Amino acid sequence: MLAEDVEVSADGGGPVPAPTQPLVGLDAAMERFAGLARLFAVHPSRLIRYAIINGLPGFITIENGIVQTTALHIENERIVAIYVTGNPDKLQNVPDVTGWRN
Repeated sequence: MLAEDVEVSADGGGPVPAPTQPLVGLDAAMERFAGLARLFAVHPSRLIRYAIINGLPGFITIENGIVQTTALHIENERIVAIYVTGNPDKLQNVPDVTGWRN
């Protein structure tokens, strides 16, 4: 499902650390996702809902008590980019449809 040259970008801020440079390439993305799978086996994320995020299909999750969005840029039936936003300042407009906000 991932393109060979997939790019994974994360936007953290405040209490949410994130890499400053995107990961580029299938191997780099799979290495990161393998690490996340080990982490989520111990501390599962909670899917809030599927959503359209900045015009792209994606989903909203809570990970380690922090809300984040993940958007998938798809071209020719392959995911060419993944955009993860965990910066609370940039998520103020995410609707609270399930009571996850404090």
